[in-house]
Amino acid sequence: MAELLIHRADQPLRQRSLFPHWVDEHVRWSDTDMIGHVNNLAFAAYLETGRALFLRHFTSAEGPSRALFVLGEMTTRFLGEAHWPAAIEVGTGVVVVGRRTVRLAQGLFDGDRCIATSESALVLLDETTRKSRDIPEEIKSWLNAQVLSFPERPVIDG
Repeated sequence: MAELLIHRADQPLRQRSLFPHWVDEHVRWSDTDMIGHVNNLAFAAYLETGRALFLRHFTSAEGPSRALFVLGEMTTRFLGEAHWPAAIEVGTGVVVVGRRTVRLAQGLFDGDRCIATSESALVLLDETTRKSRDIPEEIKSWLNAQVLSFPERPVIDG
């Protein structure tokens, strides 16, 4: 799998302009906890929606290049609270495309405020063997067109 970017205070994932793909979400009353803010599991659900819609044209059985990616790894940095009934925007983009995996970066925004950043490694699944498989060139090409353009080279953990 690709290396994980280090989440730092100056990490560029907090910048809205970095992300090429956006999904609107909203805080449900049931997303909140006893403290009155959005629970961390709801943050994970917003991120999942962003990933699923980012890759949705590959998940359709009728699509020309069906590809099912499964989550192999995810890290999230919680940066701020959100409260009901906030409108949340989920930004998603590609960090790097590997032979069988793609590493995505995401940001959750409540207005202009970044409330979380996340990185995930997705593995392409062969639906018959249930094992990983190489990402086809046409899908790699599309993913590579979604690679984030960092203002400066990110620090790599590794």
